[in-house]
Amino acid sequence: MSVPAERWEGAGNVYLLIDAEHLSVPLDPDRVRTVCAILKGDGVLEVRRDDGADVSMRIWNPDGSQSEACGNGTRMVARWLAEQTGQEHVSISTAAGVLECEVDGDMVAARMAQTRLDGPQYAPTAEDFPYVHTFVSVGNPHVVIPVDDIDAFPLAEEGPELEHHPWFPERANVEIVERIDEHRIRMRVWERGVGETRACGTGACAVAVAGVVNGTATSPVTVQLPGGELMIEVDDDGFVTMHGPARRLERLLIPASYLV
Repeated sequence: MSVPAERWEGAGNVYLLIDAEHLSVPLDPDRVRTVCAILKGDGVLEVRRDDGADVSMRIWNPDGSQSEACGNGTRMVARWLAEQTGQEHVSISTAAGVLECEVDGDMVAARMAQTRLDGPQYAPTAEDFPYVHTFVSVGNPHVVIPVDDIDAFPLAEEGPELEHHPWFPERANVEIVERIDEHRIRMRVWERGVGETRACGTGACAVAVAGVVNGTATSPVTVQLPGGELMIEVDDDGFVTMHGPARRLERLLIPASYLV
């Protein structure tokens, strides 16, 4: 029996959205790897009904691992839910906490988890780290590296090494950034468990926070990604609100054979 799913896009990220109510077997790493390899995409968003919020969202990476947070995925699920319920305000439970979202057409404002500049996801040791950087947790771990020219940075070669560097016990998302002016930053990203992608919502949040705390940017910060732009508001208490688009690309059916 086929499983209905939807393909969504936000600022260049493309995810498969699956309502868990339609699953006859639970998703697991092997099933996710199969679905992502055949149907393509930056991962799977598994949505469930949740007593503590309107829905809960589980974020699967193409390698079968899970992520605590996904900014672009949050906006996709928020708009998906708003279309189903007619609500403009929706809440989504994630491993990083309950996220509140406001939906206005194809634009969504998502208040993300409180950011941190330290914690168990960041454990420097005596071993050197090869670049000047700022660590930022947005529920998931990020390392933000400023450079003069993001296009010249060898992200395909350096990304895997930096993702798995010993300073990051849970691995890390890697953002390479180039300042344009006080309110604009360019970014490339190597996502943990994915590779280089066209966008990363939590990565854009981390980049904006790093710019503000280092004095190189002022909120609000527009982050330019290969797939589009996201506007990030950074509060004094470490919370961020991300503004950006989300749209459905297509509805599809996943053959049952992919989920055995």
